[in-house]
Amino acid sequence: MSVSWCKSYLLPASLFVIFSFCLSGCIDQEPDTISWRLQTQATKESIDYQGLLELSDSVSKMSAGRLQLEIIPSCEVPAGPDIYSAVQERRIEMGNGWPNWWSGQHPAWALMNAGPFDFMNLDASMMFFLAGEGTQLANTLSSPDGILWRPAWWPGMEFGLISKEPITGLDDLREKKVRIGPGLPSEVLTAAAGAYTIPLVPNEIRPALENGDIDAVEWTTARGAWDLGLHDIGQHAIVPAIWQPSVLSDFLINQAAFDELAPDLQAILEAAIKSYTLSVTMKAKVADFEAFKQLADSGVNINRWSQEDIDRWREESDKVLVKYAQRDPITKEIIDKKRSFKKEYNQYYDWFGNYEQQ
Repeated sequence: MSVSWCKSYLLPASLFVIFSFCLSGCIDQEPDTISWRLQTQATKESIDYQGLLELSDSVSKMSAGRLQLEIIPSCEVPAGPDIYSAVQERRIEMGNGWPNWWSGQHPAWALMNAGPFDFMNLDASMMFFLAGEGTQLANTLSSPDGILWRPAWWPGMEFGLISKEPITGLDDLREKKVRIGPGLPSEVLTAAAGAYTIPLVPNEIRPALENGDIDAVEWTTARGAWDLGLHDIGQHAIVPAIWQPSVLSDFLINQAAFDELAPDLQAILEAAIKSYTLSVTMKAKVADFEAFKQLADSGVNINRWSQEDIDRWREESDKVLVKYAQRDPITKEIIDKKRSFKKEYNQYYDWFGNYEQQ
């Protein structure tokens, strides 16, 4: 056997052994697992919380276990407006709440959610944020704080107020204590009714109504009110929630944490969020139909706002928005762009709207 033959045989064989060893090591190696915490304002009983569990499961499966999201229900770790600071400081990687709760960071956040006489139905708001300039405007507010903003889901028009004593109009709310979200909704209610507004978080609402610490409660939609068991305490309601006709929930993502993810994990998270947005919005709104029937069947006496009250709401809302528009350029820009989009939407649906009710 010649030396040259041995070299020509042994060299490829050695390379094959080395390559096989390296390949085996790569196959056997477990992928790194990245663990995130997502704090939500949703209660465990809610459809949106259950949807977050499904989102977490989807992310885990699509990433082959490389990205894990721990979903933390309402009022654990940070609560209410502190969710924003917790994401900013990376005490948690993601937060889920309502834009008007971040108005302590910048007053324009109160406008990012739907205030009185804003978009009058959830599809207009969805178009503005998913296909229009809404998400870009929101990120203009969040980016300086190192936060990536995404729309979460749309409850749409909220239910109204539930109380122990009858409320037939704005005059009945004078000097009453009302649980309502912070920012624009509470400011307009105070101006229109002369009520005191208190932004309680979910676990505080029911005890406060039971103990008489508050006189009336605003809490999301019919399904949200039913899940919180408010009908067990208050047998009177006035609808709808003039202050939030097309409310949306949002996601806050720590930008640095997101940038550390591999590109495929970023894409997986974005895709899971979009799936969550559509599925939870539709499921929750269908659930509202049934919950409204359940509230009525349980004995809740439901009133509507009078046209006189609605006119008062509009008058005070316009005054408050003038003050907002004078605060800074970005706040005015949000007001102007939402109004412009609403005008286009309404003009289109004047032709292609519900022809049954003309």
